[in-house]
Amino acid sequence: MEREMFHSILDSRYEGMIYVDENRIIRYVNQAFADYNHTTVENMIGHKVDEFFHDEDLDRTLKTRTLQPLAYSRFGNRKYITSRRPVYKKNNFAGVFSKYLSIDPKDVEKKYGSSYIDMIAGLQTRDIMSNVSQTIIELDSYKDEFSQIHKARRGINNIIGKSSIISDLKEKVLLIADSPSTVLLTGESGTGKELFAQAIHFHGGRFSKPFIRVNCAAIPETLLESELFGYVEGAFTGARKGGKMGKFELANGGTIFLDEIGDMPMAMQAKLLRVLQEKEIERLGSELTIPIDVRVITATNKDLLALVNEGSFREDLYYRVNVINFNMPPLRERKEDIPEIVEYGMKEMNKNLNLSVLRFSPEVLNVFMNYDWPGNIRELKNVIESAMNFCKGSTVGVDALPNFMRSLIEDLEIPENIHELQTRIDSAEKEQLLEAMKLCNGNRKKIAHRLNVSKSTLYRLMKKHALL
Repeated sequence: MEREMFHSILDSRYEGMIYVDENRIIRYVNQAFADYNHTTVENMIGHKVDEFFHDEDLDRTLKTRTLQPLAYSRFGNRKYITSRRPVYKKNNFAGVFSKYLSIDPKDVEKKYGSSYIDMIAGLQTRDIMSNVSQTIIELDSYKDEFSQIHKARRGINNIIGKSSIISDLKEKVLLIADSPSTVLLTGESGTGKELFAQAIHFHGGRFSKPFIRVNCAAIPETLLESELFGYVEGAFTGARKGGKMGKFELANGGTIFLDEIGDMPMAMQAKLLRVLQEKEIERLGSELTIPIDVRVITATNKDLLALVNEGSFREDLYYRVNVINFNMPPLRERKEDIPEIVEYGMKEMNKNLNLSVLRFSPEVLNVFMNYDWPGNIRELKNVIESAMNFCKGSTVGVDALPNFMRSLIEDLEIPENIHELQTRIDSAEKEQLLEAMKLCNGNRKKIAHRLNVSKSTLYRLMKKHALL
């Protein structure tokens, strides 16, 4: 529904808009731009942009990946005011989003009538550019707004570990997923609180609705109210024309995840308490109440009860958000899950880094099992990625570990359960071999190249796992 609403907004605009990916393929175009090119939206999407027109500034943006300033352009017999900006997804370049405002008299008359032509003719260049710039800013703010709406894609199967404490928490997720009650997730940083929040949403009846995350500690106090509840036009200097939806409105029907709630200012706590009690919000600058249906999940790495006793967290809000409590265990209390987390992290990093690491050595796993992991799972994943980057072959050895971990090795002894760890390693190694054999159709030369090992090493590994 949100995507349809967003496209409806774009299609209602007079200016033409087009999104071209990094390979010059048209991934989105609105109706106005299709009309400019005397074709249909369906005929353009999925085709190379060069089949319809050539734009040197678009080429330049694709090449330099930098924002291009507003400019006058001519394509065929039409004149346009144009802008182009690069698009990034998760810090990776994903193409260019361009806008084209036709100032051709025929287009203007068709849209606004003949009287508008005189107005266009009388405008100074800077006035036109200013108006178009404001339109672009307005539209981009809508784009950013709707991009925040997403679905939680991770359930309990994405929570790695079979320790009794994690298994118990997974069971509780399924028990309370459909409940509308508030949930408070507590625990140290890096223990996976957001992953559990997503799992609760994923397994509940709100799965198809938005999941909105807000980091309460990252938003300045002066902006937090407008971020959470939105604002109306004219609410403050610089307020966007038409106002703006807040996170609670964006999450309506779904779930809002308020991370680091222990850092929320006292004044904001009072407003949040009212929202939880009344199930309605007021945009900043408005007296109109807007009913909302949102499940609230909060998280903190602080002791909220201690904050209540100190007077820095409201007691009534504490009991409102702490109806259902999940305490995330630190990694040092569930070390039996480390081998499985390492296996999962290795597979994930092989894909992300285009590597073919087969295993972590028993010595490395021994270090991992004896380290306390103050940064928890987040730190372990960081070490896995770092070590895999420095791995010289198919096995991550102690030489690939960070310096501070290598210094621990002299004090460690080989544990009695080393055989269990080796079994896990061998299992992951065999799985990597089978996957490579399948992808390479059994071609040993290609398999060795894919795994970054010599033919003799490949032969030894295949013999070891009875795959010859």
